Amino acid sequence: MANAPRLLDRLTMKRWTLICALMTFLVYPSIGQDKSFGVELITRYDRHANYETNYAGRVYNDHYKLWGTSFGANIFFKKQIRQVYLNIAVGYYRLGIDKIEGTPPFNIPGVSTARNIDYTDGTNLLYSTTQYHYNNFSLAIGLTKQFRLGKTTSLELGGDLVGYYSLSQKYRLFDGPKYYTTNNKKPWEYGVNLKIGLLKTLGRFYIEPTILIPIYQKLKGDRVFYEDPKMDIEKWFNGIGLSLTIGRHLYKK
Repeated sequence: MANAPRLLDRLTMKRWTLICALMTFLVYPSIGQDKSFGVELITRYDRHANYETNYAGRVYNDHYKLWGTSFGANIFFKKQIRQVYLNIAVGYYRLGIDKIEGTPPFNIPGVSTARNIDYTDGTNLLYSTTQYHYNNFSLAIGLTKQFRLGKTTSLELGGDLVGYYSLSQKYRLFDGPKYYTTNNKKPWEYGVNLKIGLLKTLGRFYIEPTILIPIYQKLKGDRVFYEDPKMDIEKWFNGIGLSLTIGRHLYKK
């Protein structure tokens, strides 16, 4: 497991694109195999990794625990390869932080519910954020296997490797209506998910609710918090999600 983050680090945006194009090219020409496409809606709740950062060169580090609800939407292509299915999906993923717990320095009692932020509006105020989110382009590749439960119902088990590329960020200042928006591009971030779905076929269409179990997640530092954008912030498990897939077979099964 220790080598997994290093392996994921080697994947760049160009390599992800090349992998998707190559896999689609290799598997598409086969005849008599199931092919489908559709949309997927996702929601997830995560207890993110512990953060330890130094804000603006202070003599102490900041320690935070973060929680958040995220959601996304994908367009996917699914192709049967012998007994398994290859899934390729692209879309949007909004990674959210809704709850912050910070430990004050020097053993001061209490809990901080905000993070100081590198933002100024010309005043001497020190701004902080209580909630924030990242708008990401997402790209996923996965494999699943179906186990028939009935004539039109199947259990689907599998997993996927998901990459996120942050395009913009939005921070809520204090608890008020004021927001700070940035467009800082971040290096690729990754996750590995286990998927357990129940697929129901309706003619050429199908619907599939799925439980998502995040296995691994690696995020990058945020320069707005004076973090190194190349810094790795990793966690194993500590999340749960749901997705709803609506697909259409390219031929009648």
